Amino acid sequence: MTENWHQNLKNKNREELIAAAKELFMKQSFLKVNIKDVCHVAGVSRVTFYKHFQSMNEMVFEVQMEILESMTEFVRRAPTAEMNGKQMLTSMLDAWIDYAGRHPEYIKFILLFDLHYEGYDSNEELKERYKHFVNQGKERHFLIDALEAGIQDGSLKSDAEPLKTAHFIFTSMMALLQKMSLTPKEDWSGESQDVQMANRFVGMLVQYLSSESDESSI
Repeated sequence: MTENWHQNLKNKNREELIAAAKELFMKQSFLKVNIKDVCHVAGVSRVTFYKHFQSMNEMVFEVQMEILESMTEFVRRAPTAEMNGKQMLTSMLDAWIDYAGRHPEYIKFILLFDLHYEGYDSNEELKERYKHFVNQGKERHFLIDALEAGIQDGSLKSDAEPLKTAHFIFTSMMALLQKMSLTPKEDWSGESQDVQMANRFVGMLVQYLSSESDESSI
């Protein structure tokens, strides 16, 4: 029981540190946040910090991976029951826009991370770990099931290579949503110009991927 208690406390401290860093990163550039700030918000000591993380760079990578996992899981949970592949894809892309609207600060963090990634003075082990994390996501992309279902049921083009198409959609959607994340949060609404543009892009993308026999139902 004592061993379990210590492990639970260790896990709790780690989660609190990540949550604290995430909170601070959303308020200001992660380049300005230091270990002392994170420990203060988490209510733990620097000794505890170093039991879990070697540096602030590692913490930045950790928050990046958590946000990406949160985003992809949100998109995966989009309503898809009793839908054909094209409808599933549309629902997931709509959910993606919804996520960006709820958390523009997360999308902006991903943007800043990408911009500064090459400048990080991080060790090779950390870079390899992140590379492995990204490659895992690419190998079994969260849009694959919808794309494969659409090809099988005929609602999407038969020559739409699922993995390549998923990567293209991810790159395009993130570029659009990252641009939108620079809009002040108070200006976000279903009627905003940026959201309308995102919805239009999804419509054009799905139309392009639709099979000829299914285009009339768009």
